[in-house]
Amino acid sequence: MKTSLFFLLFFTLVFNPLNAQTSASEAGIAVQGIARDNNNAARVSADIVLTFELYYRNTSNVEVPIYSETITLTTDAFGVFSHILDAGEANQPVIQQNHAFLRISEGVTIISNEILKHVPYAISANNGVPTGSIMPYMGATAPSGWVLCNGQSLTSIPGAENLISILGNNNAPNLNGMFLRGTGANPVNGQSGPGLGGVQGDQYRGHGHGVNINTNFTGNHSHTSNIVVFTNVPTTQGGNNFRTISSPTSGNGNFSTRDAGVHNHNVSGNTQGSGGSETRPVSYGVNYIIKL
Repeated sequence: MKTSLFFLLFFTLVFNPLNAQTSASEAGIAVQGIARDNNNAARVSADIVLTFELYYRNTSNVEVPIYSETITLTTDAFGVFSHILDAGEANQPVIQQNHAFLRISEGVTIISNEILKHVPYAISANNGVPTGSIMPYMGATAPSGWVLCNGQSLTSIPGAENLISILGNNNAPNLNGMFLRGTGANPVNGQSGPGLGGVQGDQYRGHGHGVNINTNFTGNHSHTSNIVVFTNVPTTQGGNNFRTISSPTSGNGNFSTRDAGVHNHNVSGNTQGSGGSETRPVSYGVNYIIKL
């Protein structure tokens, strides 16, 4: 038992960062190491059973598992083994957005437990699209590391903790049918967009439609009325009063209204309503996605 324990402790030494290396690639995380026995001799062409565990610590310093696998590896003629740890595309955003650890163990003994370190290029690439970035997207399903801006809950999505912290709530923004507008006041016209993360309702700018319709000028004129003129009509008949209209002759006569001078008639009112239910430019349909 002592030999076995000594062997495992020694195994721990050879799997320290000086003897085991990890690096990230598109295919996964490359792990390479050398296995030696208790006599410091390389374990050549030997089978070793290793468990790889990826995890990160949340804000309460509690381990949150990301991925794990146990696999049998065979060393080469120099005792060297290599393995590509593929955590899956769905877990890549979690690894990128958190300080992920890789723990390697054989049985109950921990061989290595190190934080994954990004090389400078990987750090630059990761920061090229920061968490919370929004962009238009032609797919119906968001790619890895992104979610649709459709108001969905983020609580069950791995690696969404940083996005939730930025948004201040547990849901992705719902941008269905919306345009994006910069927050703050416009220096050109002084108009303001919505507050950060807020929604601004649709609106027409206040305006009016002037109405100035005039009838045609016709000059000084009067209107002739043709009436029947009665003469010698009694002032009373059957108890009713009648007004007597005198005229030089009996029969029909033409009477004119009083001249009103040169004038016109103003017409006021409202234009007839038209149009649809909103004002919009020519539009093309896309999905908005937001970076985890």
